[in-house]
Amino acid sequence: MSACVYSLSSFPRGSRRGSVILFVLGVILLTAFLLTRLIDRAGGELLAETKAANRATLRDQAYAGLEVTLAVLADVSASDGGLHAPQQGWDKPLDYAAYEPPSGFTIEVSYEDETGKLPLATVNEAVLQHYLESIGASVSEAERLTDALLAWTRKDFLPGSSDADPRNYENSPLPYEPPRRALRTFEELRAVSVARELFFDKEGRWNELGNRFRSGASLFEFTNVNINSANSLALMALGLDATQAGAVAREVSTPPDGLHDAKFYRSIGEASAAHSGLPQAGLGADVQCLRVRVIAKQGARVFLLEAVVQPGNSTSSQAAAQPTATEETDPNVTPPTPVDARALTRKSIDYPFRILELRESDGPA
Repeated sequence: MSACVYSLSSFPRGSRRGSVILFVLGVILLTAFLLTRLIDRAGGELLAETKAANRATLRDQAYAGLEVTLAVLADVSASDGGLHAPQQGWDKPLDYAAYEPPSGFTIEVSYEDETGKLPLATVNEAVLQHYLESIGASVSEAERLTDALLAWTRKDFLPGSSDADPRNYENSPLPYEPPRRALRTFEELRAVSVARELFFDKEGRWNELGNRFRSGASLFEFTNVNINSANSLALMALGLDATQAGAVAREVSTPPDGLHDAKFYRSIGEASAAHSGLPQAGLGADVQCLRVRVIAKQGARVFLLEAVVQPGNSTSSQAAAQPTATEETDPNVTPPTPVDARALTRKSIDYPFRILELRESDGPA
């Protein structure tokens, strides 16, 4: 059998040209696919790095806004004898300080005076029960809740109702005992049997009574409710009737009309002169615990910073603790050691505020 031998010249010229074109197209297709994958991967990495860089920049701007705000509060407090209400002029701190963020950024500052709420950490039994009745609980429910809350938060409290007995928690599927300290979050109330029954619905969501309880109460520790920011629920808990509590709350929250200055009181005595029947116990006129919210924006990106601050520092608090020349001193008590300002270093700053809480969160991208 004779062998068949084919040479390149045996194929038509058009067929050879078509094979080369197909090969080149295949190489181009593979190269395009690899480049597309590379661009996608590099784009994702660049986007992640850009997002992290933008967040860091926004975070810096938010903290800058917070520092400017605290500086304004310290300045107003020093020049005006304390902090009483934003009507003193610190309602717009960035304008007060003539501070302008860098081009492309906007910063918004708002406040919430925690001192305008009822302090759960220091409130007594009678006021707490009155508060619960003011928000809509029946007398029996208020008594049970007061017992349960104080048994949960106070070391030496003896509840009067059996369902508030701390020993009941020992019989739960997962036994536990009351912490005997102030509430740290409102969600902790889910562990208190009476509060779980009255503040939550069957699906575990906060009901109307629970929401009212949270709106008028504070988890932070302070001594007096600030009458300049007190809500009507806190005022009713302290003994005011609904009409008077509503009138006082509206008075201090009404913005000025151009003819009258914004209303606020510098002392509870001044407020008592304007409103007869105000209780002297439990009411004050100073901001003792302030929540500051700072929102930094750049285009569609948002960064939220929230700080709860308490006016005062180590030097002033120790100076305040020292008795004056007219006070009698106990010779057996060692006086506090004064702070030498020269001993303060970069790691020991005489800061005008105590930061009790600090929260950060990202807004929409």
